[in-house]
Parts: sequence; structure tokens; C-alpha cells
Amino acid sequence: MRRGIARRCGRIRMLRSCDTVEEQGRISRRTGDTFMSQTYYSLKDYLRSRFACDVRKLALHAHPGCPHRRTPEDGCVFCNESGFSDAGPHEKPVRDQIAEALAAAHRRGFRGKFIAYFQTGTNTLGEPVSLESRWRAVLEFPDDIVGLSIATRPDCLDDMHLGILDEIARSRMVWVELGLQSAKDETLRLINRGHDFAAFENAVLRIGRHPGIRSVAHIILGLPGETVEDMRNTVGALNRLNVDGVKIHHLQVVAGTVLANWYRHGRVRVFTEEEYADLLVTLIPLIDRKTVIHRLVGDIRTGLLIAPKWNRPKTRILQEVETRLRNAGLRQGLHAGR
Repeated sequence: MRRGIARRCGRIRMLRSCDTVEEQGRISRRTGDTFMSQTYYSLKDYLRSRFACDVRKLALHAHPGCPHRRTPEDGCVFCNESGFSDAGPHEKPVRDQIAEALAAAHRRGFRGKFIAYFQTGTNTLGEPVSLESRWRAVLEFPDDIVGLSIATRPDCLDDMHLGILDEIARSRMVWVELGLQSAKDETLRLINRGHDFAAFENAVLRIGRHPGIRSVAHIILGLPGETVEDMRNTVGALNRLNVDGVKIHHLQVVAGTVLANWYRHGRVRVFTEEEYADLLVTLIPLIDRKTVIHRLVGDIRTGLLIAPKWNRPKTRILQEVETRLRNAGLRQGLHAGR
């Protein structure tokens, strides 16, 4: 049985993941928080219901690299690692990165909690002793770090990794974020992912054997050659596997990638703001209502984004999606299973 911890003013309330959304919502409302927005189950909703305080991600960098990127020309066609990270200097030990980030946050007056987030690269690469030391560093900050999130590839996760994370999960929330991008093998070959959907499925099933660890799938909407039906099928595949969370990105063309070259030669098109909002309104009702939506719109570091360059900020697009879902009487999970 998976259990979460809701904290308020030093009081601990155990939440069971087997509780229904409505039951957990009642628990959440008793502490003054809203468990779920009217239209979808956001990460913000989830964290507030579990910890009853402001929780933010603290980006860390262990410089693990990627086994699929041996030269600048290798790897996924969309990937330029420097475009996706807000982490600090690479050379600092993890505990020093955490300590410095916490000190800076406290100076700014932040009094909430943090999730230690190993985002860039394949964060299960390395010697077991080094990985364990790196991940266990979060335990040295019990008053500030409530969770650990590890981003990796589905074909780079084994039982040794899960064993270490399972021990950490006894006292911290633990997520394993798996890059899938699409459930369509033809697309995975086109974008040079280096693994198939079966590898992702296997990783999720093995994570599921460890009740304290939660799975999060990364998917990209608008990949070359994909139809709306393909994207619907990807959502359906995640539902069938009962993933705990999903991070949704829109296709973005980043400088220094193979995709950028394709875009220059007219082989790739990207969504307009209106098209992407339409797509989200279509897909959100298909996502299982228990799946936490960690993200709906992707981010790229300033100066690296080639396209799309939208006129409105991400928050405005999300507000529009929320309004349109509400006005249409739609919500996450309403059409799941169709």
C-alpha cells in the first residue's frame, strides 16, 4: 500500500494512495487546501494535498551524461541537454548544491519544502556507490527536502537502482521520471530514441513492484508524423499501465539539434498557441483522473528556442485551457478508456 504524508504545522496525516480522489479531497479540504482543480489533477494540487504547504523543485546536476549520446550527432533528434536544465554548476557535490540552494531560498524568505530533482541526463548512470551517495544526500536535509525525483531512460533502470530508491522512499517521496515521448514504435525509431515502447512498459511494471516509488512519464505532443489519434493512443497506453504521473511537452525546436535541421528544411511543423490549446482540451479528458499532471507546456532556456515562439506566456495558455474545459463541462478522466 502506498502512503503519502500530509504535513501542517508539524502534524502528520497519512494519506493512502488507495483512497479515492474524493476521499483524499475531503482530507485535503479539512486542512484548508483544494485537492484537485475543477478540470485536471495538477502537480500543485497533489503536493498541496500531500504536504499542506508550498513545495518547489530544487534542480540538481550530477553530470551523468547519456548512453545514447556518444557524439554531438548522436542521441534523440530533439535533444540539446543544456536547453532543459535550470541546475547550477556541474562540478559541485550534490550536498553543496542543496545547501547553497536552500540558503538562497531562505534568504528570499521562502519557508516551504523542496523536492530534490536530478533532471538533466540519464541519472541512473554511474557506479552504484556513487549513485547511492548522491541520492542519499537528500536525507541530510530532513527539514527542507521532502522528496527525490530522478529523471532517466526506461532502458537504464534496473533492480539495483530501484532497491536504493525503495529505501529512500521509506522517509521521502520518490519519483522516477521516464522519458517515453510516444507509445508508437515507428515514432521512437524516427526520433532516434534508442528504445521501444516495450522497454518503457517493462520499467513501469518494475517500478510498480515498489509501492513507495512513483512513475512519471514524459511525452511530447506533435512529434514528426504523429496524428491526434497517435497521441490519444499514447495517453491510452499510459492509462493501461497506471502510471502515477505524466509530464506533457509540446514539440519545440531547439538550436543545435537534428530537429532544428529538419525544421530549416521544412520537414517539421510546430503547433500554434490555438492548436495546442485545442489539443490539450481534447487529451486531458482522456487521462486517468488519478494520474498527476506534472506539466502541460514545456520550457526551453532563453536563447535556444527556434520554434514555436508564442506571443502569450505559458500561464495564459494554461488559463485558457482551464476555462475552455470548464465551459465545456470537461475534466480529466471524463473520457478515459475511450
